[in-house]
This record gives sequence, C-alpha cells and structure tokens, in this order.
Amino acid sequence: MEIVARLRAGLGVCVLVLLLSGCVSSPREADVPLRDTQHVIYFIYQGWHTSLLLEAEPVRRYSRHLQADVVGQDYVRIGWGDGDYFTGKSKSMGTATRALFVSDYSAVQVLTYRQSPLAHIPSETRVPLAITERSFKRLVRYLDSAFALDAQRQLIRLPAYEENTGTFYRAEQHYSLFSNCNTWSGRALQAAGLPVRSRLHLTAQSVFEQARTISRIQMAHGLVPAASNPGL
Repeated sequence: MEIVARLRAGLGVCVLVLLLSGCVSSPREADVPLRDTQHVIYFIYQGWHTSLLLEAEPVRRYSRHLQADVVGQDYVRIGWGDGDYFTGKSKSMGTATRALFVSDYSAVQVLTYRQSPLAHIPSETRVPLAITERSFKRLVRYLDSAFALDAQRQLIRLPAYEENTGTFYRAEQHYSLFSNCNTWSGRALQAAGLPVRSRLHLTAQSVFEQARTISRIQMAHGLVPAASNPGL
C-alpha cells in the first residue's frame, strides 16, 4: 500500500515536471564548441530513451572499464536506465511508472558494432556533435563513473532478457523521476563540453532538441556531417 500511495502522490508531480521540461532553452552559439573538435559523437533519441554512440578506439584508450567490450569494434553505444525495465526483465507500463519513484537498481547498456550502425538508425532520431579530445576524455570519465563495481573492483554483469540488446552492467546511480536516462544523457553531453541543460529537462525530446540546435550550429561551420550523410 505504501508503494501505491507513493506512486499516486508522484503522478501529479510527474505531470507538472514533464510540462516544465517541455520549456526548452536553446543553446547559444557562443557556447558551442567550434574549434579543435577532433571527434564526432552521436546523440540518439528513441521513444522515451536517449543514448550516445561513440567511436570505439578512443573509448578503448581512455576507459577504465570498457576495454574488453570495445576491443575489435568500431563503434559503441551506451545508455543508462532502470534495471528491471532497461534489461527487459519487465517491460510493462507499471514497471516503467514504478521505476520513477521506487526503482530498485539501475543499469548501463553497452552495444558494440563492427561497422557503422547509422544506416539502421533513422536520421531524424540522431544528431552528430563535434567535441574536442579533452572533452572526449571527460565524457569517457563520466561514462566510467556510471558502472558499479564488486568487491574485487570488477564490473557486475546483468542478464539481458531480450535478444540483440547488447550487454548490461549494474550501475552506480539511483534511477528516479528527477534522475532518469535523459538527465543522465544530458549530463553526459555536459561532460563532453556541450552547452546542454539537464535540470528539469526530463524527457528525451527536451534534451534532443538542445542537442539538435548545437548540431545545426556546428553543421553550419562544417564540423559535423549533414543529416543525409550517415558517416561519422
């Protein structure tokens, strides 16, 4: 009964916050990286979820935890979410709603590719973003901080309940309404030196719109490929 009461009490807050998160402030061109951008990453928006696609080789160089996953791969896609829902253990709307208020644990998803997956990701759901070498290192450091470790300082692998969903690991942060996959992705973009606001921008669309504005500015300066160009 306590869980039900908490869910009911939280629904009103959820509606209000989602309305507020729809008020997206556009990044200023003066704050967008336009010099010394050696890397292009992709921000991906899929339904309620967001994730990041990166070149695997620099991730292998800079990551403390992902070397084994990305060795021999060309790209790696990383996302974060509620453990039960994200791994496919339970995909019900009830699980998704419950996770916003009483999530038991969170998970990191790692998907690797031997060739570019962009041809299989609709162009309207992804945007290229140019970042510097230093910002790439900071981004990888942020991603590394998401992984929970066991007593031997090893990653904690979780079962994947659906096919072709990559590898899941136990995550460190707590999942909630105010700390969901989209705020996590927004903070990842901040770590990458991009002027994205994540506070109260709780929906995938609100973060994606900011990323798309940044991408358009960088595209105008020739720093990232046009939307019709699937290459990194």
